[in-house]
Amino acid sequence: MLNSSLFALGCSAVFVMSAGMPLLAASPEKKENKTAASADALPTLSLEGLPEVWLQGTPVKEWEKDKVYIFEFWATWCGPCLAAMPHMEQLHQAFKDNPGMQIIGVNVMDRKSPEALKEFLKNRPSPLTYTMAVDVDGKRTREKWLAPMDVNGIPHAFAVKNGKLIWRGHPVKLSEEIMQAMLKPDFSAASLPSENSDAGAREWKRYREVSKKLGEVVRKEGKQGAMAFLKQIQDSREFQQDQMIQLKMVPFIVLAEKGEFQEAQSVLDSLCKEYPDNYRVQINVAGTLMEGKSVPAGKMDAALVERCLNRCIEISRKGNKEASLPWRLMGELRERQGNMKEALRDMEKALSLTSISKAWTKLQQLSGNSETFQSLVDQVAEEIKPEPPRKMQEMGPVQEDKEYTPLFSKLNWFNHPGLTGLPSDKTVFISFWRGAARNNGMWSDGAPGKTLDVVLKKYGLLDNPKVKAVVLGVIPMDQKQMQEYLSGPEGWTAYPVGIPSDHSVMELFDSLKLNSFPAAAVVRDGTLLWAGEIKRMPAWVAETALWDSFDKNRFAEEDAKRKAHQQALQAVIKKSFELRKEKKFDEYRKLIEENAERFADDGWFASTVAEVQAGKAWKEKDYQKVADIIDQVLKRFPKEDSLASYLLKILNGSDEMRGYNYQAARHALQIMKDFNTRDDGGYNAACYQVMMEMAMEKKDYAQAKKDAVNALRELPLMHQYVAMKKKQAEA
Repeated sequence: MLNSSLFALGCSAVFVMSAGMPLLAASPEKKENKTAASADALPTLSLEGLPEVWLQGTPVKEWEKDKVYIFEFWATWCGPCLAAMPHMEQLHQAFKDNPGMQIIGVNVMDRKSPEALKEFLKNRPSPLTYTMAVDVDGKRTREKWLAPMDVNGIPHAFAVKNGKLIWRGHPVKLSEEIMQAMLKPDFSAASLPSENSDAGAREWKRYREVSKKLGEVVRKEGKQGAMAFLKQIQDSREFQQDQMIQLKMVPFIVLAEKGEFQEAQSVLDSLCKEYPDNYRVQINVAGTLMEGKSVPAGKMDAALVERCLNRCIEISRKGNKEASLPWRLMGELRERQGNMKEALRDMEKALSLTSISKAWTKLQQLSGNSETFQSLVDQVAEEIKPEPPRKMQEMGPVQEDKEYTPLFSKLNWFNHPGLTGLPSDKTVFISFWRGAARNNGMWSDGAPGKTLDVVLKKYGLLDNPKVKAVVLGVIPMDQKQMQEYLSGPEGWTAYPVGIPSDHSVMELFDSLKLNSFPAAAVVRDGTLLWAGEIKRMPAWVAETALWDSFDKNRFAEEDAKRKAHQQALQAVIKKSFELRKEKKFDEYRKLIEENAERFADDGWFASTVAEVQAGKAWKEKDYQKVADIIDQVLKRFPKEDSLASYLLKILNGSDEMRGYNYQAARHALQIMKDFNTRDDGGYNAACYQVMMEMAMEKKDYAQAKKDAVNALRELPLMHQYVAMKKKQAEA
C-alpha cells in the first residue's frame, strides 16, 4: 500500500545492485544508458529468470523458436513505469493477433501480493490487457536477469528472441516499426538508429515542418483547408496517433488566436467525436477550454465541455476506476454557470474519488473507525482559514550606482513610483521574469516573484526586513496590459516590477551567465553574491543575506574558500564515477570514506557516504543501522528536500527495510513537505498521504488519522471546495 503512493511524489525507480546494498538510489548525476545495445554484447537469458507467478495472459514457460518476447519491468510505486503502460498496451493491441510477438509486464521490487497486484491492474484508469507476471521475491527475474545485466533503473524493457537479448532500453522507445523489425530473421539492435543519431532529429524536424505548414493552411484556407490537409497527413501514416492528435489541435490554436472562437471550438468538437473512447483527448479538450487562455470564459462552449467531462466519467467507470478530475472540472463549470448547489455536489464527488478518500476507507476497515470521509472533509473545511493578505514591500532608501541606475531609469515601473537604484544596506534579490501579452490574456512563468517567494519562505527570508526583492521582466510589454495583469489575482506580487521597452534586461540576464527561468541575482551593497536558477539557490546565500553588516573582504575570502572546496569535491566525485564505471567498488568505497569528514558539509556527498556505510550494515543484515545512518544525514541537512527525496528511495527500496524505516522515512517525508520549492499543495498532500499509509502499516491509526487531516488541509481541491462554500454562504 505504501509504495503505491510514492509515484505521486515524482519518485523514479533508480537503484544500485553492485555496491553491496540492493535498491540504493544511484548518484543523481549518473544517467541510464538509453540507447539500444548490440545483441552480440549481451548474454543469453536463461529460463530461470522467468517470473514464477502469472497474473493474466498466457504464461511463458519456454522460448518458442523465432518468437519475440518483450519484457517490461515495472513497479506500482514507479511513476515513469505507470506512465509507460498505456504505450505498451497500444503496442499490444497492434500485435495481439501476431503469434510471433508477446508483450509481458513483469512487476519487480514491489511489496504488493499477487492478489493486490491483480486489484491494482483492475483499477488502472485505462484497461491493461497484455500478459502480466510478478517476480515475487526477486530470486528469479531480478537476480537472474536484471542484476547480471547491470540494469540500474526502471522502467526498462528487454526483447528476447531464441533466448538471446536482442534489444534493451526504455519501453517508450519501442515502436511498431522497431517491433516489426524484430520479427525479421536478420534483426540487429546495432542497426537501429540510436537516440543520439540524426533519425530522431529528422523525425522531430519533419513534425515541426508539418505543424508549421498546417498553421499556414489554417490562416489562408480556414478550417476546411486544414481538415483536407490533415486527412492527407493521416492517410500517409507518417505519424503515430499521439502526434496526429497534437497536429489536429493546431487549427484550434490558430483559429483561437485569430479570435474565431466558435470555429476553433468546432475543431475540438470534431476531435472529441473522432476519439470518443480516448480519455486523454476528452479531458484535454475540457481542460483546455476551462483552464486555458485560448478562449475567453464568455465565449467558451459550455455544452462541449460538459459532453467531454461526461464522456471522461463514462470511460473511467468502464475501467473500474472513476476519476476525480472530471468531477472537479464539472464543479468549476457549474460554479461559472451560477449553480452553486450542483457545483458543491460535484466537488464533493471529486473529493470522494481522491486517493486520500480511498486511503481513508482502508483506515476505516483496519481501525473500525466509523467516521465517514465526508465528515472528515467537513471538519477540515471548518479549520481552513484564508491566509491574511500580504502587504506591498516597502523599499526604503536606495543607492544609485553605475550599473543598476541607468538600467532602472529606462524601465516602466509598477507597484512603485520608480526605482533609481537598489535598496542600501539590504540584500536584494533581483528576480528575472518572463511574461508576454497575447490576444486572449497573458502568458508567463507564473506571477512575478512567485517562485522567489517560495524559496525565500524555505529559508526564513520572506518579508524579512534585511531582505528586499525586485522583479525585472525580460520581455517588453504594453503598460496597460501589464497593469491589468498585476491587478488581478493571477499576477499580484508584493514587489516592484520593472518592464523594459527594449532588450536591456535580457542583456543583464545574459551578462550574469543565466540560462534558465525562473532565475535570480542576489546583490549586497553593489557586490554580486550569487546568480542562478532560483530553486537551486544554495543555503549559504540565505546565511549571507542575514549578515548585519556586509564586509566585502570577508565575503571574498569565504567565496574563494567555497570555490576551492567545490573544485576539490568535483575532483573526488569525478574519480568516484570512474571507479564505479570500472567496477572497482572496494576502491570506490575507500575513496568515499577517506573524504567523509572533508566534505561533510555537502549534502549529496554525505548521502554517498551514508550509502557506503549503510551498505556495510546491509551486508550484516543490520537494517536498523541502515535506517539510523540515513536518519543522521536527514538531521544534518534538515532543509534539503531533494536530498530527503533521494534518501527516501533507499529507505523504501526493499522488503528487508520495511520493519525499520518508519521514523526515518517519516522524517524524510516531513522535510520534503516543509522545504520543497514546488509551491504545489498536491505534492504536500501526497507526502502526508504516504505518511498516513506508513502509519497504517504500523497500526498507528491515531497518527494515520492526523496524517489524513493534514493531507486534506494541503489538497488544492479541498481549498477550492472551501472557497465555493464560502461563496455560496455569502450569496
